[in-house]
Amino acid sequence: MKMNKQRLGLAVSLALGMGVLAGCSGGGDGLPTSQTDTLLGSVVKGPIDNATIQVLDASGQVLASGVSRNGEFEIKNLPLGDAAVFVRSLGGSYTDEATGETVSPGPQQGLMTVFTADELRQLMASGDYIAMTPETTLIARLAQDKMDAGTAPAQAIREAIDVVQQELLSGTNPVMGVSGDEPLRVGNLARAIPDDPKVALARNRAASFSFEAQRLGLTPAQALELVEKRAEDLTDGKLDGRKHENELHLTDRDGKVVKLTEVDQRTSFGMARAQLFNHTVERLQRGELSESERAELHQMGFDTEAMDRMRQHNEAAEAATQAHLQATDLPAFNRLPVMTDEDGDPTDAAGTYTLAATPGVDVTVKAPGKQWTTPMLRYNAQQLPPVIRAKRGDAMTLKLVNNLSEETTIHWHGFKVPGDQDGGPDFPVAPGTEKIYQFTLDQPAASLWFHPHPDMKTGKQVYMGLAGVFLLDDDLSRQLEADKKLPSGEYDIPVLVQDRRFKEEQNGVRELAYMDREMDRDGMLGDEVLVNGAVLPRLDVATRQYRFRIYNTSNARTYDFALHDGSKFWVVGTDGGLLPQPVEVDHITLGAAERAEIVIDFGRYQVGDKVMLISRAFHGGPMAGMMGNMGGMNGGMGGGAGGMGAGGGDADHNGNGGGMGAGGGDADHNGNGGMGSGGGMGGNMSDADMREMAMNGRRMDIMRFDVARAETDDVTLYTALPQSAEIVSQRLTAADADKTRRFVMSMDMGGMNGGGMGQGGMANMRFVINGKSFDMNRIDEIIKLSEGNTEIWSIENMSPMAHPFHAHAIQWQILDRNGKPASGVDLGWKDTVLVQPGETVRFIGRFDPAVNRGDYMYHCHILEHEDAGMMGFFRIQP
Repeated sequence: MKMNKQRLGLAVSLALGMGVLAGCSGGGDGLPTSQTDTLLGSVVKGPIDNATIQVLDASGQVLASGVSRNGEFEIKNLPLGDAAVFVRSLGGSYTDEATGETVSPGPQQGLMTVFTADELRQLMASGDYIAMTPETTLIARLAQDKMDAGTAPAQAIREAIDVVQQELLSGTNPVMGVSGDEPLRVGNLARAIPDDPKVALARNRAASFSFEAQRLGLTPAQALELVEKRAEDLTDGKLDGRKHENELHLTDRDGKVVKLTEVDQRTSFGMARAQLFNHTVERLQRGELSESERAELHQMGFDTEAMDRMRQHNEAAEAATQAHLQATDLPAFNRLPVMTDEDGDPTDAAGTYTLAATPGVDVTVKAPGKQWTTPMLRYNAQQLPPVIRAKRGDAMTLKLVNNLSEETTIHWHGFKVPGDQDGGPDFPVAPGTEKIYQFTLDQPAASLWFHPHPDMKTGKQVYMGLAGVFLLDDDLSRQLEADKKLPSGEYDIPVLVQDRRFKEEQNGVRELAYMDREMDRDGMLGDEVLVNGAVLPRLDVATRQYRFRIYNTSNARTYDFALHDGSKFWVVGTDGGLLPQPVEVDHITLGAAERAEIVIDFGRYQVGDKVMLISRAFHGGPMAGMMGNMGGMNGGMGGGAGGMGAGGGDADHNGNGGGMGAGGGDADHNGNGGMGSGGGMGGNMSDADMREMAMNGRRMDIMRFDVARAETDDVTLYTALPQSAEIVSQRLTAADADKTRRFVMSMDMGGMNGGGMGQGGMANMRFVINGKSFDMNRIDEIIKLSEGNTEIWSIENMSPMAHPFHAHAIQWQILDRNGKPASGVDLGWKDTVLVQPGETVRFIGRFDPAVNRGDYMYHCHILEHEDAGMMGFFRIQP
């Protein structure tokens, strides 16, 4: 008689991290001579308490039963035959990891696993635990179907394990460089601290089903139903939302049908795993993890102490802010130079400018109490990045003169221009040659910018100094300024924020260091923050409102801008223009390439007060802790044999090799070897210290405002834009979309096949979108305007770090983040959107048939990721 196929609900279990997996113990030369008849086991979807445990033979007959206590069970006097043995749980209760709610499965719901009788005898003899989790339930269901079809038990189990590995688990491990993410049937997953990193990974996978259920809009109890549907889906060996030809679906908490054929289920599972891992590390950074949870993360290879040191650094930075508020040696704030229109007529609807990319410009960098010279790349050999001002409707003629020794371009970031004028890597400008970009500006007023975009060299050229500001005005913005509803003139100030790392000073010269540490592959993070070319400058302000256009033009760093005293300010604009109405905030997070226009009212202060613009401490993602782990795997991140520095990058898009190297950092600006005014690094720093000092998320002082004079404020900030404003009148909804496209950003270890870091370390890291690395000869997406010009792009981040996603040629409107409708600052126009680990951001945009034609790029704007291949082409055609 065949075993009863009544579907057991399923279950999954929280945990944290990652690790590797365990196999069966005993057997072979180590097989004990005496055997026991006691079966030990764990049942985990969150440890399930008070569940009925049944052991069944292949015909469905119950051989023995017991009860689980806190996820563990013991069954004595277990008789075994010679065929397969199934173990299942029914009922009980567990804590849902995503919501914290108590879930009580029905009396016929639970988990399941399967073994051959010989496997169980060996496990019982060795005293090992069997494991029941959602994935073992999938294996048991598949093996059962295969055995019913005549496959021998051992072979059926092996084939079922392979299907689950290949169709569901492969490529979803959120821990970089850690192997062993494979189905686990043996181990005690209910212990507070798992005894094997493989168990920790299995617990992560179990808990992730709860996070996935939440992502799909299901109730916590439906995590078991999700596993059940997934088991049905896999019966034909493919995870495609179908059971043979029949589509599978679920009904969510709101009664809506979720068609699994419309869900990329492996990506959905991987996103849930990334979200869980990020959530756990975020709790660690806030100091909320229990000791057992910390121990589990540590066992999985995560450097929990790095987060402890980060908190210590942030506490020290708070103290440093107080010192910087009193400091008398801060350099003056630099106002960026505005270029002069070369056509000689400032009143016409045209603009002509020349931008000569020039190497070896000796730039004077001023910092608190000192200054030095740094050779940089600059446009027109200027000391500072230039500003171009134009108005809507202007016909632009912009000549690039390439005086570099390598190809370059100018990408007009945030502009709506034809593809051949966009300045992407498909139109390189050779050394010693020129290119003229010509286009007419037809978009709302915005804080735009420009920078190089050559293939595989973008990060270096931007880092070495090539960037500029482009301020676009229109009739609405000029009217708001004329009506004193926006600060303008000297009270409207662009602020370029760029972190940089400098080499040791020699004869008054400090060269920029670029990609000289293995960790730089993850994104170039510097320890000094340049604000309009100076470190920690001060700006004298009056007791009135100022409008600051903040540009994050760093290669990789994210900032969480705030005032040190917690005062609120207004956000009036984002990447592509003004907000429908100002949004009052006490901080704003900007990923690389994002911009925000903020209005700070210094009228609340007294003359003589000083206010610091800071980047608050925030959760910078779990990648840093894994970097520490990967560095330690092979003798540290130095240049020693077997270390991460050994070997160069791959020949395609992974850049140069080079390990951490020897030597410490630079002394801080106070001469104490501590945090420094911009986060300068001490003189005797370990690799771990250097890694943490450059980590995303650390607290930093950016610039100081000195309230120097009293002044009557003649600005009354606008409260809402008129209905005719494009951001208001052209607000799109999902119903307006003609098509939806999905873009999954992920990272993997290349051809390592789940192994450890190995020689060459991070050189094997791949940054990909939809599983593909950039290919200059491949068009990844084709947009046919004849089929509709309005699209939703769904951006999913399945990696362990945040990525700012940028698309050329269009300004987008955010629809939602993880299903939560956009609000506040997210209601602005965006060309770059920061997507957190495990997060899905959907935005909608309308391509302009009059302007958009040709080929454009979409990519991560962490420039080292872009250069490493996290980029694709899209083509717009009639």
